[in-house]
Amino acid sequence: MRKSFLNKIIIIAGIVVVFGCKARKEAAPIPSPKETVSSAKPVSATETVLKNISTGQFDFKTLSLKARAELSIGNNNNDVGMNIRIRKDETIWVSITAIAGLEVARALITPDSIKVMNRLEGIYTAKPFSYIYQYANRQIDFKALQALLVGNAIPGTVSDRSDAEILGNQVRLSGNLSGILYKLTFNPDNKLVENNLKDSATGKELLAGYSNFQVIAGMKVPSSVRLSSAAQNKSVLIELKYNSVSMNETIEFPFSVPKRFQVN
Repeated sequence: MRKSFLNKIIIIAGIVVVFGCKARKEAAPIPSPKETVSSAKPVSATETVLKNISTGQFDFKTLSLKARAELSIGNNNNDVGMNIRIRKDETIWVSITAIAGLEVARALITPDSIKVMNRLEGIYTAKPFSYIYQYANRQIDFKALQALLVGNAIPGTVSDRSDAEILGNQVRLSGNLSGILYKLTFNPDNKLVENNLKDSATGKELLAGYSNFQVIAGMKVPSSVRLSSAAQNKSVLIELKYNSVSMNETIEFPFSVPKRFQVN
């Protein structure tokens, strides 16, 4: 695995990198979410729709995910293993492994901080959470990262400020969240299957897709997650295949930095 590629992955734990395309020019004018679908008809019971979608969100106290991941940034393609542990609204822990299960990076993310161990280069990085705003819009906070991983709607998008439309047997919510234009598509089970986000100021765009739902403790959870983005000449693609999902069990978040590591 090329170190330059790894560095992009570990700083944002393989997830925030989707927003890491640093587009600095002004975005071209785009149509409002309403204008993109001409055949959709208004939802007559918006309040009921929003309630059903909110009820369908995946809820947990702790979550442990094991996945195979295909990561592509530009022309760099890599297959890695990812072990992800989450304590809801508090901690995201990620271990990235490469050939023969060798751990190449470990990250510990909280609402206030990001800590990363780059085991290949022996470097430890500790930054405030705000560090990711060099790569991401300020709406991509800790809870947004959490939502992207488990297939939930980003906080603030399921609200009475959203426009709701019926598209066949699916429901779409669209709107503007502090400069982020969003379009969320939900299946008949009120599970998010597509999440389209675009930063109206920078042109950064993210498309998240969720499929192959499995039932965990009576709730449907996606076992396939596809995150892609594009800005100017840069493209990023992350495909996660969860092969193990467990929830509400006692989990640990080991993060001990060897003394030999260089502090960055």
